Amino acid sequence: MPCKFGPAEPDGSALKISSFTVIVMLLAAAALPARSEPVDGSMRQHLQLAQRATTRGKTAKSGKSSVDQNQMRIAAVVNNEVITVRDLVIRLNFVIVTSRLPNRPDVRKRLAPQILRSLIEERLKLQEAKRLGLKVSNKEIQAALRRIEKANNIPQGKLMSVMARQGTDASTMIEQITSALAWSKVVVRKIRPRIRISNEEVLAFIERARSARGRTRYRVYEIFLAVDTPDQDNQVLKAAQRLFEQIKIGSSFTQIARQFSQSATASVGGDLGWIELGSLPKKLDVRLSQMKTGQVAGPIRTVEGYYIIALRDRKVIAAANPASVVVSLTQVTLRFPPKASEVDKNIQRSLAKTISETASSCADMEKLSKEIGATGAARLKNVKVVSLSAPLQKPARSLEIGKASAPIESKNGIVILMVCKRIGDANLPKPSEVRTQIGVRRLNILTRRYLRNLRRSAYLDLRV
Repeated sequence: MPCKFGPAEPDGSALKISSFTVIVMLLAAAALPARSEPVDGSMRQHLQLAQRATTRGKTAKSGKSSVDQNQMRIAAVVNNEVITVRDLVIRLNFVIVTSRLPNRPDVRKRLAPQILRSLIEERLKLQEAKRLGLKVSNKEIQAALRRIEKANNIPQGKLMSVMARQGTDASTMIEQITSALAWSKVVVRKIRPRIRISNEEVLAFIERARSARGRTRYRVYEIFLAVDTPDQDNQVLKAAQRLFEQIKIGSSFTQIARQFSQSATASVGGDLGWIELGSLPKKLDVRLSQMKTGQVAGPIRTVEGYYIIALRDRKVIAAANPASVVVSLTQVTLRFPPKASEVDKNIQRSLAKTISETASSCADMEKLSKEIGATGAARLKNVKVVSLSAPLQKPARSLEIGKASAPIESKNGIVILMVCKRIGDANLPKPSEVRTQIGVRRLNILTRRYLRNLRRSAYLDLRV
């Protein structure tokens, strides 16, 4: 059963600590320096600060250590590194505070497996960065801390003490920041260079957006948990069910997405933006079409794993007013000679086809028309589409910018049209926005695969 989707953003009662992980998957790492300081020294400084900030000065009773020896047990082994029960407990406390979850034994028990999985992934990311010789500098960690302070209106340098007052160990936040920064460098080095987006893809995307007018778009949020191997299915399903139950009883969808989702959208609280049916895997599309605004549904199994989705809003894309659309275009005319035979017409048809298939810009259209001896090439600026002849209105309204039309034949000759500019196409995305959207989607897919391969090749030993 779907449940209600709460506010998309935290109400201010919880720190937006997790938002810094946005740099991991998206393009914020573009300007990272080629060389940076080693992670070890800077991490040691910040961990010492964090530990001092969270020290409570409690004395042990009856000569016992203030640290529960049980917490020093091994929770998991990741290749040659250990995650202790204490690491798990500290992170669990951190997640409960920053995600505004109820601090109850049953909640802690349900969340622990997924938090341990997150710790394992962080360790794998750090290990991969180390293998590639990628390091995180003290300056980069400080900059991330400043961003968190700014996002939460905390005076500079006071974040550690704020965390201590909330009863959380800030050292786990430093570890999370370091893992995020290191992984962003892995993404930039190994994954982002593989992404290529052509102008044709961008234009096709915009054309689909134009043709979508009058259809419904959905503002969707997601939480994604990957299933790497069949034997993990039941475990991941239970984790997804636990997260769904927490959302049902009032926990913030966006905060849980930031902490647990394995999609690139985790950094923005799971926000997929405005999408249409057909943008998601088929099972998600089916469920989305049945949902009401404000509902959450899941877990939903797809080929890659389990999803929880939330429908924040929906809208119908308004169609542009045809009378308001203005174009600048190049028109090439190939006239039939008087009393033209079929042979004469076929010659002109062949020339028109050549122009249509080879012209790549308005200037190219004019150049080609001169080369083949076309009888007329005209550049028409700022013409209302409704003022054109009926056969030309449809291509003028729907053609991709810079793409020649198919030959348009009349009894007097053949016309090829190319739109150089179009004004009045409201609600269409800009090419730069489209390129970013396509790039992020591909980055998301490739990053998931890369991390999945790291998990599959790693030695993992779970002890709790």
